[in-house]
Amino acid sequence: MQVNVALNEDLTCTYKMSEMSSCSVEGILQVLIKSNFTTQAPFYLMIRDPSHHVQTIVEDRKCVENLSKDLQYDASESRPDYKFSVSVPKLDEYVPVLKYKCSSELRPVPMRVQTRVRRENQYWRVAVQISSNPHNEDNLTNLTIIMGVPPAVNGESMVTYPDGGKWNVSKRSVIWCVSELSRGEKFQLQARFEADPSVNGSDEQPKFPVLVRCECMYSQLSDIEVEVTDVPDVFATDMKMKLARRFRLSHRERP
Repeated sequence: MQVNVALNEDLTCTYKMSEMSSCSVEGILQVLIKSNFTTQAPFYLMIRDPSHHVQTIVEDRKCVENLSKDLQYDASESRPDYKFSVSVPKLDEYVPVLKYKCSSELRPVPMRVQTRVRRENQYWRVAVQISSNPHNEDNLTNLTIIMGVPPAVNGESMVTYPDGGKWNVSKRSVIWCVSELSRGEKFQLQARFEADPSVNGSDEQPKFPVLVRCECMYSQLSDIEVEVTDVPDVFATDMKMKLARRFRLSHRERP
């Protein structure tokens, strides 16, 4: 029997003038069972948390039983931090079994976003630089960069460098899409707008908040470890585990 485990983590962080003001990491574990048996075989799912990143963990009680209390009688060095008995209702279909939230001490920084605004005659020019952390496990992919545009500039006059920025009238924002950013790579975007003299305070430097969403495959933010074994007293069988890891990032930069 093979258990495919999908470990997905979400990082949501906010920066104020390049200083982190909030950060949260949440994760979910899903399992998919491949088996030649017609009956549903239960299995043990163990979680190790060597750095104590996990603050809370919640199981889906429809198909998961928390056996972590039994670990107090396990004196082995390989003892997990959490233990669950899992009986999924369907084969060949991913089923969410656990959700967890990490402590505030886990503050990963997969990327850095810097914004610079300057005046050029009747124009405002904005430069956004996105830097991928060279210590990331893999490349950042499927980046969506959304920059808010204040009313002090004329959004319809937008010119972007490189080409590809799209103006959203209803949300007063510019959207760029970048397929990939390698580890340690820097990428710069620029936009130019005409100042709108009809708006009060148009001579003051406008603020352009930036939101970046992306993902990183084959990687995780916490260092939790996952293991599956059979339940020998109920259904003894050879078990294999295939683990797929991914994290998603929502990075908000406020000027």
